[in-house]
Amino acid sequence: IGTMIANRMRPAVFWVVLVLLLVVIYKRFQTMQKNEVDMTMESFRVRDIPWVDDVLKLDPKSMSETDAMNKFYYYIAFPVQGVCRVLKRIGGSWIIRQVDGDKFVCMDNLMLGKQCLIYSFGVAHEYSFEEFMDSRGCEIHAYDPTVDHPAKLGQNIYFTKLGLSNATSENMDTLANILSRNGHTNTIVEYLKIDIEGHELPGFSNWLATGALRNVNQMALELHMTELHKGPKFIWLLEVLQELYTLNFRVISHEVNMVMGPGEGGLYNLVEVVFMKDNIWNHQGGL
Repeated sequence: IGTMIANRMRPAVFWVVLVLLLVVIYKRFQTMQKNEVDMTMESFRVRDIPWVDDVLKLDPKSMSETDAMNKFYYYIAFPVQGVCRVLKRIGGSWIIRQVDGDKFVCMDNLMLGKQCLIYSFGVAHEYSFEEFMDSRGCEIHAYDPTVDHPAKLGQNIYFTKLGLSNATSENMDTLANILSRNGHTNTIVEYLKIDIEGHELPGFSNWLATGALRNVNQMALELHMTELHKGPKFIWLLEVLQELYTLNFRVISHEVNMVMGPGEGGLYNLVEVVFMKDNIWNHQGGL
């Protein structure tokens, strides 16, 4: 009887051993893949170090306005590669000769299943970006003083007819006040989208002074720099770039506005940039 039971158990034991062996092989394969990805990210990060150091060591006040202008355009045009692993282009519509309204988003935190809170300033009538992020389960607070929309644009898109400014008025408010009103002062904002047709430039000093960017992971802006060329006046903006880098933000995406084309000085005065905090893959100190 014992021999019969043993004979019957042999196939089951074989399959159990086989399954366990396959699990071990699969885990080793995953580890090899992870190590390879980590090594790739590390190689990018090593390459980024001197670039980030250059930005932090700049002395804008010692430069002429023209030199500061050229430096600013130069440094935002080369996104670092060791901060974001999965960068995706989301939303947008075809306008004249190019897509407009699209945004680049680092999906790393979202793929890790982390909380996704988005603030979007300047939605007009093109909010395909917000709709897609809504479909991904994000909570989105959208603002624009120039259009009328329902209070709810989607499952989790909440619209307010209010503009972003560096001061409070009847139809405008500061970023710090808006975050506070929604109970998000100490909440991680995964993505802050700002496309407010030039009003982003005077907003920088307020956002930095009030600490409103302290809990922001990614910040996407369309920079409208045409007026800065009348002078030019770029030293202060280069100092803003330095301060953002001091706060651990890094440029991870750069895209010129091809719809409008080149402007003053033959340069693209309208530029989409995305800044991201270097806090996901940076396990050994800042770059």
